Amino acid sequence: MTWDVIARQDWRRTVAERSTKFLLGLLAFAIVIAAYVYPMAGQEPYTTGRFAGFVEGSLTTLVPIAGVLLGYNAVVSERASGALRLSLSLPHSRRDLVFGKFLGRAGAVAATVVASMAVAGFLVVYPFGSLEPLRFLALVGLTVWFAGIWTGLGVAASIAASTKRRALLLALTLFFLFVMVWETMENGLQLALSFLGLIEGDLPDPLQFVFGLEPGAVFGRLTDGFVDPSASLGGPWYLGKWVALVLFVLWLVGPLGLAYRRFAESDLA
Repeated sequence: MTWDVIARQDWRRTVAERSTKFLLGLLAFAIVIAAYVYPMAGQEPYTTGRFAGFVEGSLTTLVPIAGVLLGYNAVVSERASGALRLSLSLPHSRRDLVFGKFLGRAGAVAATVVASMAVAGFLVVYPFGSLEPLRFLALVGLTVWFAGIWTGLGVAASIAASTKRRALLLALTLFFLFVMVWETMENGLQLALSFLGLIEGDLPDPLQFVFGLEPGAVFGRLTDGFVDPSASLGGPWYLGKWVALVLFVLWLVGPLGLAYRRFAESDLA
């Protein structure tokens, strides 16, 4: 069990890179700026719980790009250079390597989220807002979890691909599909079904569930259900917050687990 050694080494190496500092600095800047303008652009009462609905749009865009860009290069660059075979000749198993790399990269994003959220919480509370400790801790925890999901998707791309270019392409494809295109596809289907006279208003509940499987949509249902007191979740049980919580767990372990299974059986030559 040497994953902790790999995680510490990878974390130090990752945060020392200039590109990582820029990427994580951008994420932290967006969170802090959102908190700064929230008392001016949001609606009263100003609370750390209601801040979740205000910052959710920024988080569902910037956290995924930070996660996949940090994760996609975790393993594949060492594989391409041959350093991966040297690492595995040491007392490191492939499972330790993948788990350690994931924790190292996810830890960098998580530390940025926690630190910037602490500053954001202060800006929301002082001087006109109020602190809702449990709801705010839930927001921080869910955001760290969300960052772990997208870092895991990036690491999954890194261990599933044989070259750095393919890993980057796969990671960016996941980002554009789920973050940039998914909602447009949903709106297009809704418009088409309305034009054909098959529906009036929203998509049927089963289709809402299908389009709600995207990680950002799941994150939104969780913040609406557990954090933001001004939001509410309607519809059947499978569109509720508890099912969203299960989906969040599956997004964290599923892609990385499937990619590891392929990696464990692959020839590294």
